Amino acid sequence: MTSREAAEHVVSQRRRVLVVIKGLGVGGAEMLIASAAHHWDRDRFEYRVAFVLPWKDHLVADLDEAGVEAICIGGRRGMSLGVLRHLRSMSREVDLVHAHLPVAGVSARLVASVPVVYTEHNLAGSYRALSRWANRLTYGRNSAVIAVSQPVAEAVAGYRGPKPRVIPNGVDVVVDPAEVGAIRHEMSGDAPLVAHVGNIRPHKGHRNLIQTARYLRKAGSGIRIVSAGGEKHPGDLDRVRDEADRAGVGDILAFLGRRRDAATLIAAADVFVSPADVEGLPVSVLEAMMLGTPVAATAVGGVPTVIKHRRTGLLVEPGDPESLAGAVLELLEDRGLASKLADAARALVEEEHGMEPMVRATERLYEEVLGDV
Repeated sequence: MTSREAAEHVVSQRRRVLVVIKGLGVGGAEMLIASAAHHWDRDRFEYRVAFVLPWKDHLVADLDEAGVEAICIGGRRGMSLGVLRHLRSMSREVDLVHAHLPVAGVSARLVASVPVVYTEHNLAGSYRALSRWANRLTYGRNSAVIAVSQPVAEAVAGYRGPKPRVIPNGVDVVVDPAEVGAIRHEMSGDAPLVAHVGNIRPHKGHRNLIQTARYLRKAGSGIRIVSAGGEKHPGDLDRVRDEADRAGVGDILAFLGRRRDAATLIAAADVFVSPADVEGLPVSVLEAMMLGTPVAATAVGGVPTVIKHRRTGLLVEPGDPESLAGAVLELLEDRGLASKLADAARALVEEEHGMEPMVRATERLYEEVLGDV
């Protein structure tokens, strides 16, 4: 066999995987796919990505840079019967479909002609009632299920279908120190800087953040708070800005909208805050830990699996903005504690939440589902 024939043989033996997600906007699950693409084993697998919403294509360029084709299968209205037909056709060309989040998961289960691996990123409470119902009703059609944290696995453990396997989210984030310094100067100058990253969704805690800012203002901390995250619906950004103004904190709390440099913003901050009411295992928290920014967070979902109170960060009960403000102030005022927690947090993420181990564990699951091991 010639070298060319050998190479063609290897390519022919690669398993074909179609990764499906509703959109490729800048969100946690979406960023995971874009980051993981740089670690996918192209000797064993041939990957393509399909997404539904054409107006959420922000990460297509990242996938293209990784050498992965991303195809929009939706039209101007997004989800439709045409999406299901397109997905059915694409599934006939691959060996396995890996769907993320309920819209993609339900769609793939209904029409795919090959095994479906599904990743559950959130607790059920973060989804609308229709999504929860459809996700549960079709769950048994999955060939395998990945949960991003133990609490997420427990939340779907009662569903009829495969037992979820916990493969924790991984992160792979690098920032430019010069850009960190520049964004720090832009956002707060010499004032303490607190950062939050989360798309504007009801469960992400933007109202909690506004109330937290009120308590921080009362404490006279002189801080600047910035929140990066895109809209779910048009007008969401204006709404939260108006709420901040009405609460009297619009001058110290800035909602920036979607930012591609969110990781740089996190690295520039003195404290990262996570005020969510519901979470799976937020990538932004893992990124803050990796970047050495101390974290104050609500103890929801998978957050306590990585933020251990007074070991790798500070935790408070959800829906208690006064306590969250107190945790932020403690980290700002006790820099020795903040540094100690940040160092321990970075060590935990480096040991347990690397992108490479996450991808390898996922690809081993593919092989199990396909009978290749």
